[in-house]
Amino acid sequence: MSAGKLVHMNRIFDQTGTCIIFAGCHQMTSKEIYPGQFDVVQSCQRAMEGGATCINIGKGMIQKVIPVLKPDVAVLNYLPVYPAYSESNPYEMIVTSTVEEAARNGADGLVLPVDFYSEAASAAMRTVAEYVRECDKYGLAFIVEAEYPTFYETNDDNVKKYGAEYLMFAGRICSELGVDVISTNYTNDPDSFQKIIDYVKIPVLINGGTKVPENEFLDMVEIVARAGAKGCLIGRNISEAKDPVKMTKAIGDIFRCKITGAQAYSNLAG
Repeated sequence: MSAGKLVHMNRIFDQTGTCIIFAGCHQMTSKEIYPGQFDVVQSCQRAMEGGATCINIGKGMIQKVIPVLKPDVAVLNYLPVYPAYSESNPYEMIVTSTVEEAARNGADGLVLPVDFYSEAASAAMRTVAEYVRECDKYGLAFIVEAEYPTFYETNDDNVKKYGAEYLMFAGRICSELGVDVISTNYTNDPDSFQKIIDYVKIPVLINGGTKVPENEFLDMVEIVARAGAKGCLIGRNISEAKDPVKMTKAIGDIFRCKITGAQAYSNLAG
């Protein structure tokens, strides 16, 4: 790993080895207007106040966030948009940024979701390989969301349809191609999630998925933290929380201070 990439990775992960990424990029993937991310600058500011180590946003939002950006918070350039109104393929990924653009904009790394399940799998693998090469060239971190392809379905539905085996495959392919970090979904089972972490061989973060009750969400965070996840990449479960600042802190306390989900929820409600 180059010195430049190490510098960026040390911004993405704090001194405890924890990575808390706030995904303020949901309007790039969905036709729905999510109230918590109507104002991206405000939602990023709240997450940073709660202890987020990174913000994951589109390239057009980076300059807008600079006035409130904390010096110790990393910026990640979210790469794709999706044609959400398309009747034929609303999940078609259209990559809109280059690594050179991200470097010019001062980003510490780039984030790309992948679909290794559909007929687009081979193209996705080529895209990942190319971004690995370019990120190594510019010394930026490359994080891949090795998640279920239908990312706005419920986690229960995705687990039933694709199984934990797909996440193991997707994560390991990313590792073999040279990706620095992956985020993935919870498998609804601690043992199978542990197998993903053991199999992937690079740092694993948990994706937030669809909005769920806050106590359930924090219990899930506790499970994956105990399994060895190094942090999370969370959007709506922060931005649509009753108090996004307290929710971000509660998530961080589970990873950093090893408290339980129940304790974190109690602190959140207090």
